Amino acid sequence: MKRKSKAARYLASMAMMLSTIAGYSLVTAPAASAATYGCNGSQIDSWNNNYNGTVAKTYLFWDGTYNCVAAVKQGSYYGVRSRIAVDAWTDKDGYVSPGDDGQYLYYASFKFYGKGRCIAVETDMWNLNGNNIIQDHVPNSGYFHCG
Repeated sequence: MKRKSKAARYLASMAMMLSTIAGYSLVTAPAASAATYGCNGSQIDSWNNNYNGTVAKTYLFWDGTYNCVAAVKQGSYYGVRSRIAVDAWTDKDGYVSPGDDGQYLYYASFKFYGKGRCIAVETDMWNLNGNNIIQDHVPNSGYFHCG
């Protein structure tokens, strides 16, 4: 096993320290994984939810029977307790209740029966003053992702 020189070890430790410090200021959401958000299946879609930049990203998962939607905070909202909600509709059931609405640090998510149904989802987000800043209904009209 080859040993690193003292200078190389010093540079490596400095790089780790700087990346740790930078990590505190550059907070990003983890990569989309169904299990991370209490979902099953595979990711079938995603889109950004924008308000003066991206403040959330919504992921849609499908396991062959159930859809799962997860709205994940981004940027300065990630890790900050504020209200975020996701809701869904199907062409056969109308509004799917309950969605997930609460004061969360990272995300809101829920799964719902989707077999033989077309769906629509909505992500809502509020700023720290309690003002609704996102009401993103996808698709804009009608339904998509028929299961």
